[in-house]
Order: sequence, then C-alpha cells, then structure tokens
Amino acid sequence: MAKIDIGIEFCGFKCPNPFFLAASPVARTGEMIGRAFEMGWGGAVTKSVSLDQDLPDRSLSPRFVGIRPGGSTGRLQKNTIGLGNFDFRIDKSVQDTLNSFAAVKAKYPDRMLILSIKAPFEEEAWHQLAKLAAATGADAIEACLSCPDGAGGSIGQNADSVQKVLGWLKGAVSRPILVKVTPHVNSIAAIAQAAQDGGAAAVSGINALKSIGGFNLATAKPLPTIAGCSASVGLSGGAIKPVAQYCIYEIAHTPGFHLPLSGIGGVTCAHDAIEYILLGASTLQVATQIMYEGYSFIQDMTEGLERFMAEQGYGQVQEMVGAALDKLVPATEFLSRGQQLKANINQERCIQCGRCFVSCRDGAYQAITFSPERRVEVNQDNCVGCGLCRLTCPVPGAIYYSDREGKKEGLN
Repeated sequence: MAKIDIGIEFCGFKCPNPFFLAASPVARTGEMIGRAFEMGWGGAVTKSVSLDQDLPDRSLSPRFVGIRPGGSTGRLQKNTIGLGNFDFRIDKSVQDTLNSFAAVKAKYPDRMLILSIKAPFEEEAWHQLAKLAAATGADAIEACLSCPDGAGGSIGQNADSVQKVLGWLKGAVSRPILVKVTPHVNSIAAIAQAAQDGGAAAVSGINALKSIGGFNLATAKPLPTIAGCSASVGLSGGAIKPVAQYCIYEIAHTPGFHLPLSGIGGVTCAHDAIEYILLGASTLQVATQIMYEGYSFIQDMTEGLERFMAEQGYGQVQEMVGAALDKLVPATEFLSRGQQLKANINQERCIQCGRCFVSCRDGAYQAITFSPERRVEVNQDNCVGCGLCRLTCPVPGAIYYSDREGKKEGLN
C-alpha cells in the first residue's frame, strides 16, 4: 500500500495536515496558536484584528451562550446543539496582538499563519490593517467580510463591495488574500465567484449564523443577558454543519470556480472533516469543538483521516478534495425512484420501547404495529422506506432496510 500523506498545499504553502484553528477565541494570541502548533495543528487563522481594539471601552460580559433544545439545563457540551457568542474583538491593543502573531510565525515557520482582519467599508482602514498584517510575516491575509455582529448587513453580502475591498487589499500588500463568506445571501456561489474575479487566492466559509441565543424564562430576558438586554449572537458548532457543508458544495460545484476552499462550521470530529473534503474543501477550520475539548483534539482528527484514507485507498488528501461532488445531483428530480426499500425489525436487538411505532403512527405511514405483548412488526405493504423509524430507534441495527427481494441494504 502506498504511503499515506495527510499534508496539503494551500495557497502555495505546504501544510502538514489540513486542520487549522479558525478565526475565533481559540486563535486569540500567538501563545495560544503556538501551543496548538505544538499539539500538531497544520495551520491557524488568527482571531480577526480590528482597529476598534484600541478603543478605551471594555468587552461585553458574558459573551457566550449554549444553544440548547427544549430549555435543557444539563451539562453544556452534552446538551447543546451549538454555541452562540458576540462581541467579536480581541481584548488587547492592535500592536500587542500583532507582535504576538509575529512571534509565533517566527517560531513556527513551517506552519501556515493566516492573519484575519476586519473593518468597516472604509479604504483607509483596510489599507492600514493589511499593511500591519503583512508586517507580521503572516503567510496570507483573511478578509473577514462576514462577521455577524454588525447592526446592518455585512460587506460580504454584496458582490461589488467584496471586489472593492479586495482591490484595496491587493493595492496595499502582495500577500494571498482569502475572503471569508457569509451564508446570509441569496447565492453564496455568486459571492465566491465575485471574490475569484476580484483576485482572491481562496475562499473560506462559512462564518457564524446570525441567531437568537434563547431566553431565561425565570426572568423573561434574552441570553446572554447584559443589563437586562441582549443582541443577536453568532451561532457556531455542530448545529450549523449541514448549512455550511451545503455552502461549500454550492461554491465548489459552480462551473468556472477554481479557488481552493477552507471549510468552516461544525467540525466536531474526523468524520465531519472528511465530509467537507469530499465536498471540495482543501482545509478545515475548527473553533467550537476546541473550546470543548482543547487543542489535543487534533490527534483524533489526524488519526481518523489517516484511517479513512487507508480504508479507501487514498494516498494524498488532494485526491479526496471534491471526490463526492458528482454524487450530489441538483435536485430530487434527478434521483432514481427505482430504489424502494422496506424497514425490518431485528427482534433480537429490539428493546420493545415503542418509539418506532409512535413515530411511524404520528409522523409517517402507519406501517408499524405494537402488540399488547410489546412486539414490534412492520406492515411491508404500508412501509415506503422513509427511514423515520430508524432515526428514532435508540438501538443501532435494531431496524434495517431491505430491497424488494428482501436483500439487506447497507448503504444507508
């Protein structure tokens, strides 16, 4: 078997693996990024630097909220579907921040450092930040045109504005420029295409989703509560992965688009990361899961990627990039309706809880019976193989699909 290489070239830089810190609190200082590099992360995008860091006011406190279903009050990580946060700025001066980033780049020249910057739609501010970023020795600059914390829309919602900012940046520095895109647009592919036409070296996405952090019903106040009020939060974590992956797919399969993509949003394990790569991402950026597990989480990521590559016969990560794009069709009208599956109950594994019966009775096709003796059976004539029963069953393998001839189907 050929030797497996999990390295990847991104914007001309050879990275030891495709896993990067995302522009977030996990990449707030050079010291933090250095510890991540020691653990094995392949690169980092710094938390976005902005000129308002030098303002004399203080940051908001608190700024995080766990997004929980049904008001659950259990342990944060176990019961959250995502993480909300706001006030996206660094609590250090611009110069101190840049000095720390310059130091970590000097210490780890073999790791890619992308310096993220953000500013209002003002040429002078973008020029100033770009020059400051380039002076750190960063390998590339990420233009955060999509931060969800502004009162109005973001620059990244307008294709002409994206190209205008790119023109300002390219006029100020010669570093590769990444554009970080927002999902809050009519067509994210059109914004990515505008970035390509404007001279971007890569596109990263998605940024956090603008969301509501929930309520404390004991006080009837929104969360996180700041002097009785709150604001919209940026939603990150596992909850946004399906949206983010669709965005990567939409961009990657656009005819004529050829820039490398950096996937962001809900990467919680190697499985998630591999999905992004198959959809067209060359690198993956991680934030929320690091907040839960720490930088050592990288070991699971690299080992999982290596296992997958060995099992599937891949020698290089680049061979995987976009490998699944031709397996996704534009709409359901392009899918075959010749495949008709049926649900089956493995009685040896069934724990007779009745969940499948209730979900099928009240949410599907009334194809499951539940006897007084708590035996579950599937009426094959009524079953259409929709899959709801399998999703609600708590026991893996207790419900399985078969085709018309009764042969067990293993793809789903």
